[in-house]
Amino acid sequence: MQLLILILHNSRDMDKILAEMLACGIRGGSLLDCEGVLQAMGHTSVEPPPIFGSLRQYLNPERGALNKILISAVTEEQARLALEIVNKVTGGLDKANTGIFMTLPILNIEGLAK
Repeated sequence: MQLLILILHNSRDMDKILAEMLACGIRGGSLLDCEGVLQAMGHTSVEPPPIFGSLRQYLNPERGALNKILISAVTEEQARLALEIVNKVTGGLDKANTGIFMTLPILNIEGLAK
């Protein structure tokens, strides 16, 4: 088993990814809202005067949008399929600000539905 972790910048792509994964038999997992470090720093920075922060928010309204994290326990084959789906839907994770896909080995797991 593998722990699949997908951090997706464009949260609108997550619905498409989840639908395709479900169609391929990849079920279960958890979705979390998250914010990137640079996004957070832009919102909490006290260095620029407030007018610049407001102007930055106006010019780039997507900065406030939350990213999504998908966490799921999958087989190695499902992980391979999931990566193919993610690259197809997003146009490729090699593009900047798209997302990060990783898997980690699971040594012990309980509670999965059979």
